[in-house]
Amino acid sequence: MSQFVVSARKYRPTTFEDVIGQNHVARTLKNALQSDKLAHAFLFCGPRGVGKTTCARILAKVINCLTPVDKVAPCNQCSSCKSFNENASFNIIELDAASNNSVEHIRTLIEQVRFQPQQGSHKVFIIDEVHMLSTQAFNAFLKTLEEPPPYAIFILATTEKHKILPTILSRCQIFDFKRIQTSDIVEQLQRILTNEGKTADVEALHQIAQKADGGMRDALSIFDKVASAVDGNITYKDVIQHLNVLDYEYFFKTIDACLRGDAKDAFLIVDDVIKNGFEPDHFIQGIAEHVRNLFLSKDTTTINLLDCSEELRQRYYNQSTLASEAFLLSALDMTNQCDINLPRSSNKRLLTELTLSKLAHLNHLVQGNIFAGNQSSQEKKTPDLNNTRVNTPDLSNKTTESPRLTSSATPTQSAASTSGGQRPADLPDQENAQFVEEAASQPMPELPKNLLTGASGPLKSKVADLRKKLMEEEAQKLHAQKGFNLESVQKIWDDYHEANSSMSTKTAMKHSILEIEDKKLKVSVPNAATKNIILQENMVVDRIRDNFGLNNLILEVEIDKSKFPDVEETQIKQTLTTREVYEHFKAKNELFAEFVRRFDLKPETHHS
Repeated sequence: MSQFVVSARKYRPTTFEDVIGQNHVARTLKNALQSDKLAHAFLFCGPRGVGKTTCARILAKVINCLTPVDKVAPCNQCSSCKSFNENASFNIIELDAASNNSVEHIRTLIEQVRFQPQQGSHKVFIIDEVHMLSTQAFNAFLKTLEEPPPYAIFILATTEKHKILPTILSRCQIFDFKRIQTSDIVEQLQRILTNEGKTADVEALHQIAQKADGGMRDALSIFDKVASAVDGNITYKDVIQHLNVLDYEYFFKTIDACLRGDAKDAFLIVDDVIKNGFEPDHFIQGIAEHVRNLFLSKDTTTINLLDCSEELRQRYYNQSTLASEAFLLSALDMTNQCDINLPRSSNKRLLTELTLSKLAHLNHLVQGNIFAGNQSSQEKKTPDLNNTRVNTPDLSNKTTESPRLTSSATPTQSAASTSGGQRPADLPDQENAQFVEEAASQPMPELPKNLLTGASGPLKSKVADLRKKLMEEEAQKLHAQKGFNLESVQKIWDDYHEANSSMSTKTAMKHSILEIEDKKLKVSVPNAATKNIILQENMVVDRIRDNFGLNNLILEVEIDKSKFPDVEETQIKQTLTTREVYEHFKAKNELFAEFVRRFDLKPETHHS
């Protein structure tokens, strides 16, 4: 029986042109070879199975090739290339640092570096998984890595660059290998299928590439597994069956059911998924990924981000046209929250079904089906408002959702609004009617679209009550703003500082001059200290805003000494030197100089 060779080894690239998805690395290395500017140490880092060791072997082979093609490709005819192909080259030495990670192993490597190559121009050392070396081994390797013989070249490869000492990194040319794109993996698989005389569906190849997660070696291993289990054409069903992957048909059916508002159908899908051996975690993660793909499909500029075939991309686009962006964003948030809570849940199935129930009712809430937007939708179906609790918003507390009104309401106004919307007692009927009329002309807070259209019965009555309350609150607000003047503001200012227990605050607010300019309160103060105190008293400004319903009232504090001629400027005390203190007391008392002389005191000039 002939020995089977896995595809990862059989189709391993032998030239830089054959390397998949690492054009930036291959181009740089080829330029270095052609210009004879090759470094003595390289570090290849990146995810598993993306070509790090392969590129290291190709580079080592080209360096020792006696007749390289264009200086960048091995000839495969010379003795050096033949010995390399037979794994018998003495100039190319590979070391697995995972099992040779001690100082003794590095000393053995250093001894090998001392001997010149028997054949060819260079001796190349490929150290794989170099991050596994111990700290002592790294330190023992430093000197040789920095100043090797002219014929020695080191190529280090690792999947965990962050574990390598900075002193090693600084001595190497670093090449970062990228994850291979799904499209590149699919193209390579198609070439292998052609060479093997097999066929496969495009969807099947895309599923293999996605499962490989950017690694060509993983993709080839999966391909070998599926190909050995399937006779003839490889289909998408074969791939998901052998890889235990959830079919995307489940996700399309689930979202269709949610868009229809059919929670029972979604429950049946969950039951089918669990019976097939999949956990709710995988199902929810798949739904979240599916909704993300639908959201990307809403725009032609982002649909290209979908990592799938053109046929599947078209299906995503078709389903995305049935869902609004609001639905998709809310669905993303719900599935994400479910994914976060699932690991802590004692009943994962129940949490999954609860999330699907919310998704099933989400589309009706987003589109506002309870408030029919047009006559045609009314003719199709008139919802029963008395029995539909889920879709009927509570309008009785709607006024609390308007920050523009509630934040500016005074305690008196709030009491008036909560007592059934009665008119202010201090306004005559004619004046009150005038303010109500002015309030009605003001821009009203935004209500839900189509709120009145199609509404009838109790709902229409609630909406009318809501509009009445909003209009009366606007009237009260306009009336309060008409009383906004310097005298009323000064009274609030004085009442505040008289009730304040802080003497510094009392003094600062007394030494302040108020001015009103449009919707700006200007406060003049004599100095910076007073200004800082005024700026810290936010409560008095909030009280003025609430009293007059002016949320946008601006406080402006400025220092103006000319307005306070009676306030004396505080003089900063000057620190005297020891010599100045001595002269001062000497002038006060003649015996002080004798005292200093007798005790041999020497006044210095530094500050005391």
